[in-house]
Amino acid sequence: MMGFSKKRILYVTFFLLFFCFRPYLTAADENRPGLSLKETFDVYIQAIHNSDLKSLFTTVTDSHDFVFLTSTGRLIDSREGYYKFHQDWFQETDWEMPVELLEVHEGKEYGYTVAKFHYKQNTPGDGKINLDSYFTLIFHKEERMWKVVGDVCTPIERYQTEENPEIKYTSDQIHIFNTIINRRTIRKFKDTPVPREHILKILDAARFAPTAGNQQPWKFLVIQNRDKLGQLQKEAVSWYLEEYKVKRQPTEEQLSKARSQLEQVLKNVLSAPVYVAVLVDSQAQYPDYILYDGTLAAGYLMIAARALGYGTGFFTSFFPEAKMKEFFKIPEQYKLICFTPIGVPSEWPKTPSKKSLDDVVIFDKF
Repeated sequence: MMGFSKKRILYVTFFLLFFCFRPYLTAADENRPGLSLKETFDVYIQAIHNSDLKSLFTTVTDSHDFVFLTSTGRLIDSREGYYKFHQDWFQETDWEMPVELLEVHEGKEYGYTVAKFHYKQNTPGDGKINLDSYFTLIFHKEERMWKVVGDVCTPIERYQTEENPEIKYTSDQIHIFNTIINRRTIRKFKDTPVPREHILKILDAARFAPTAGNQQPWKFLVIQNRDKLGQLQKEAVSWYLEEYKVKRQPTEEQLSKARSQLEQVLKNVLSAPVYVAVLVDSQAQYPDYILYDGTLAAGYLMIAARALGYGTGFFTSFFPEAKMKEFFKIPEQYKLICFTPIGVPSEWPKTPSKKSLDDVVIFDKF
């Protein structure tokens, strides 16, 4: 073959193939003049999968003006904002996002792509957070290069899976579970006011608790007067110490120490702007069930408060029923279930350890 060795033929063949197919070999590295809209889209997607900001922003307009509508409805209107969004996102790990390209329209100056993104992020354990969305990318030609100038995300479905990927939990369902899990007993509050609308919203949820024969035996006594609460603080110290002296028979030193500690505890416990005495009517149609009804209502109240960002507590020890009824002039027919604050916590305490499901769940028989 004209004196060409096999080795030289292989070298020539390699270089011919390299230069002929070089656009396809490098299209996924970064954007450059001459790429089609489809090829530019591939660069964009590959850069996202690689969490590669540099390559991604070769496909994004150099102009400051930009429009990005996120999956949560947030509007980002600058290139810098778009950059920051992806910078934060790319710091996350354990996620994947398969993409289905549905449509490509390439005009002279403008074009667009429509794709379905399937975002999946691992959660502790074997679960995944899933977000399926339509993404419409709008491109403009700048110096013979297609550049993204607009990005519109349209969510289709948000859900979470756990061990069984076939069982889906919607974001609303997950929110309810998380609200319950994140409820905490709070013993110190900020003085941030609680709007009357929030108080009524919380109590409106409480009145929908289960109740025997729909008897609804509850009353909710709302206390906001700071002078009254200050007086209650002093009285509650006396009430507690009276019982403490009978049960423990402390020395004067022990009594003084207990008083000092109790005053600080009650100062914190009674620092919220709102308190609710959950009461039930002993003259209800089914009086044997009023304690169950009232406790369920208190539970609903606490979950509803947590959903709005407030802390509560099921307090009884500091507030004995007979003393509280006398202090607040509560009619004799009502029983006190608990006295709960509603307010913004000074801080949210960490979740205490809980028993495992295996320790508490039994199917069918012991």
